[in-house]
Amino acid sequence: MPADKPWSWALHHEVALRDVGQQVLLFDFRSSPNPDGEVLAAADAFRPEIHIAWKGEVFKPETFRNISAQGVYNVLWHPDETVPDWLVPLAKASDLLCTQYWGMVDIYRRAGIEHTEWLLEGVTPAFFQYEEITPEERKKYACEVVLIGTIDRIPEYRKRMYALNRLIREGFAVRWWGRNVSFRRNSLTDWLSPARRAWGGEQVWNATFGKACACARIVLSLPRCPDIPGGLSNGAFWTTSLGAFYLSLYKESIEEFFVPGKEIGLFRDEDEMVEKVRYYLAHDRERRAIADAGRLRTLSSYTNQHAYQRLFRMIAERGGPRA
Repeated sequence: MPADKPWSWALHHEVALRDVGQQVLLFDFRSSPNPDGEVLAAADAFRPEIHIAWKGEVFKPETFRNISAQGVYNVLWHPDETVPDWLVPLAKASDLLCTQYWGMVDIYRRAGIEHTEWLLEGVTPAFFQYEEITPEERKKYACEVVLIGTIDRIPEYRKRMYALNRLIREGFAVRWWGRNVSFRRNSLTDWLSPARRAWGGEQVWNATFGKACACARIVLSLPRCPDIPGGLSNGAFWTTSLGAFYLSLYKESIEEFFVPGKEIGLFRDEDEMVEKVRYYLAHDRERRAIADAGRLRTLSSYTNQHAYQRLFRMIAERGGPRA
């Protein structure tokens, strides 16, 4: 897993694995000049029972077959809602492909990857904790509605800009955190938009993600691919684990994970988004009760520790090692 940045999720997975009693060796394949050679050498030295590749786009399928030849069970965990060209041959060289969305399972199986299973990545709560929020930080992060994520001209991200522009026009105090909108001559309107100007000035992760959620009254989510059923981005679990109020555009089968109106808030279009924001800002006690219930649901069901326990059961049921 890549582990070269403070926000690298490999660090979260390492802690989760250790919490469930595993010995772990991280290999940062994206920073390696020779990822295939180095991962084979690491497998030979560490002698793992299981190798888990997070995406793993740089590896050659032959490398996975060589790892398997050493008696190591190969798992390819691909969390995205896409099927890139490199994925199918690499997945076929693996013992198990895991996807974040059960709606992707049939897609992968039709592509010839029969050994595909649904595995929901969650949250490693310790990474989002903090000791205090200073007055300066509270002023920096304070808002009525916050969005944390990418805004850009790509259609699935552009709808976030439209939504923020609408909320700002309706008079709400809005902030968003992430990579700044790219400046292009043909996108001057985007650059000058109210949404772009509501940018907080940086990306937030780990403790700063927690603080940004704590200082906002509503955390807004606009899923990138809302029509793919059977999964949520892990941002839903990061947010709810903190006891923040999560208000999301409806995503196919989201009610399988949280109870709408009791553990999270939902809307289906911009008009309903504005209506729900106005309602929940005016009903503090109800909003806080929903946020507290969402936190309990996530911590009891959707941590990365839960995810790895499920993974090890899958592997054992398929005849692999019992972790």
